[in-house]
Amino acid sequence: MIILSGDNKINGSETAVALGIFDGVHRGHRAVIDKAATEAAENGLSSAVCTFKTSTISTKGSAYRPIYSDETKLVLLEKEGIEYVFIPDFADVKDMSPEEFVKDILCGILNARIVVCGSDFRFGKNAACSAEGLGEMCGRLGMKLCVVDDVTENGVRICSADIRRYISEGNIHKANILLGHDYAVAGEVIHGRQLGRKMNFPTANQLMPEGNVMPKFGVYASYAELDGRVYRGITNIGVKPTVESSGVPLAETHFPKYSGDLYGKDIVVRLSDFIRPEKRFNNTDELRAQINNDVNKVMTAEMLSKL
Repeated sequence: MIILSGDNKINGSETAVALGIFDGVHRGHRAVIDKAATEAAENGLSSAVCTFKTSTISTKGSAYRPIYSDETKLVLLEKEGIEYVFIPDFADVKDMSPEEFVKDILCGILNARIVVCGSDFRFGKNAACSAEGLGEMCGRLGMKLCVVDDVTENGVRICSADIRRYISEGNIHKANILLGHDYAVAGEVIHGRQLGRKMNFPTANQLMPEGNVMPKFGVYASYAELDGRVYRGITNIGVKPTVESSGVPLAETHFPKYSGDLYGKDIVVRLSDFIRPEKRFNNTDELRAQINNDVNKVMTAEMLSKL
């Protein structure tokens, strides 16, 4: 996947472009992305996504917290098989007129022949233009616009706001249904104080991205693909003393059956179920007993799933 930003542009290939913020790459987002990929394949085009760095979006208010960091979003987009992603700072495009956006970005940078968006997509300065207006401009320039209908779950439109709420409440099961994938914690494994290792429970520690929606602090059943194999784990999310993190929340994952060295590696840990909220422990014996109990729950669930 080729990442475009600034003045980079596609030369030679025409594209089918999916438009959106795509902060969660959830089922609704993927309906737009997959339509662009399908149109590209059927028309001999390259597939592309035009999105924005979520960390720079300012129009949604100070309370806006995206589902994923830009780095995780790009990991998920690559898994969708997208060839090109244009991801500028939002500040660089927010004051463009609709006409400038279409001419300078869709035509000038992305060499678009087909454009795909959701029915609620708006763009241009102050979100002045709708999908209908985009269609008119595309038509004048010889481009085709495809507008994708909302994706629903039990009759309710899937939206990022509901997913954020479920994640923050610890209802990871419902969040995963709407995401269409298990919530991802992506990033480098960093060194801690190895307190877990001293108790025979080594952990892979990842900093949680600042500014994103934060999962409810507590322990989750999790898994990750490591060295080509999927391993079950337990992930504790919270502000922990095992890493010098200046109070930044971490994800600490223990993989009972993995013995390799993960330090410095980028991994993607997936959360599948919420096990319990945070607890305080009087001593390491209590903590060790609780971790054993958490591990047993996860491993028992894994064995039952194979029956």
